[in-house]
Amino acid sequence: MDKELVQYLDERFDGIDRRFEQVDRQFAEMRGEMRDGQEDVKRHAGILIEDLRRQLQLVAEGLITHIDVRHAEDRAYTDEHFRENRSLFKLCFQRLENLERKGQG
Repeated sequence: MDKELVQYLDERFDGIDRRFEQVDRQFAEMRGEMRDGQEDVKRHAGILIEDLRRQLQLVAEGLITHIDVRHAEDRAYTDEHFRENRSLFKLCFQRLENLERKGQG
């Protein structure tokens, strides 16, 4: 081969090699940025998950409080009606006893 042709080809291949090296560096930088971005996304997702857990805990505590209050209200309502019914039954039995005594007498 001609020296000039060899020199020309060497220069061309060196230029192509430099371009590949440049592209490799760019890809390496992009991979690093993507890796950093992934870490940021993971960190942000972790923060969101922890916040969601905290909010869910607050909802659960609120629901428990609501259930406890409602249970106490229902229990008080039931107890009051039980006392009223017991009083009515007691009164009815007393009247019935009085009627029976009058009927026997």
